Amino acid sequence: MIGRKKVFFISILSATGCNVLSGLAPGFYFFAFFRVAIAFFNAGIILSSYTLCMEITGISQRTFAGLAVQLFFAVGYVVLAVLAYLIRDWRTLSVITGLTGFLFLFLWRVVPESPRWLLIQGRGEEAREVLDRLARGNGTQLPAAELKKPLSTGGEKVSMLDLFRGRNIRQRTVVLVISWFTNCVVYYGLAMSAGSLGGNRYISFSLTGLMDVPALVVTLLFLDRIGRKWMHAGFLFVGGSGCLLWTVLHLLGASGSLKVIAAFIGKFAVAGSFGTVYLYSAELFPTQVRSLGMGIASVGSRVGGILSPLVLLLASTSAILPMLLMGALALLTGLLSLTLPETLNKPLPETLTDLES
Repeated sequence: MIGRKKVFFISILSATGCNVLSGLAPGFYFFAFFRVAIAFFNAGIILSSYTLCMEITGISQRTFAGLAVQLFFAVGYVVLAVLAYLIRDWRTLSVITGLTGFLFLFLWRVVPESPRWLLIQGRGEEAREVLDRLARGNGTQLPAAELKKPLSTGGEKVSMLDLFRGRNIRQRTVVLVISWFTNCVVYYGLAMSAGSLGGNRYISFSLTGLMDVPALVVTLLFLDRIGRKWMHAGFLFVGGSGCLLWTVLHLLGASGSLKVIAAFIGKFAVAGSFGTVYLYSAELFPTQVRSLGMGIASVGSRVGGILSPLVLLLASTSAILPMLLMGALALLTGLLSLTLPETLNKPLPETLTDLES
């Protein structure tokens, strides 16, 4: 274990370097290798940044902080579309977008290490220094009481198999893996098909990214009112309906603009579902296996990301197949997610025993 901060910077600088090298690759195999490496390091960026954000944010602001992280993802999405419009050569685009990542080097002294991780490692003085700095930034002062190392939960060692032993944890694990898989298939399926939805491909791509912003705002406004369960399922229902509406409009010979609007509805809703499932998953898994649970759920999303381009290839058989499949998958997953319990304003389960009792 080297800490959240080091993992974040190592991952982002490695992904940045691979992005530059992919633009300079002399052949397809080198290009493919560097693109796979980018995906590998991007997983480290997302996991470490989200974890660090949650661990340095107070309980009352965690929903806002978690959604803010995803908001900047949406902003980057739109900026990429603008750069692609201005820079039509893909090699130049890869090099330029890659070089921007090196700017993060200037943030090394700004980004703190997770004080919770430092405490677990027995580095209490460093944890206090971080908390003192955060307190000063908030215009307050850290109490003089000694920081205590968090107690372990459960005592015994756990493994990935423990996510499937008990009935309750098994049900949560399976449903969440399917949910993350579906979100990724539909989200990236709609993103990558933006150019074929009708209209200008650059405008369509940027607008599909821009749809994430209002989706995250709506999620922020209503997540603590409606609850995680119904927000997540509702977004999936709307997202699936948007995909199926595109299918109907295509069969009716509707204009490209109408089909783009239908796709935007789907993208808006799936972005909201993605924003919800991060927090919902963290609250459903007990502390004892939370990191394992989030990890396996993330694997489900990566498999979905791998398969999403293959889903789009079904358009060679029939133009409506990709949207029809994504719509049906979203609706079915929405129904399946209704079997999960609500977690709003409820204490987090600490151990597998708590969950199964």
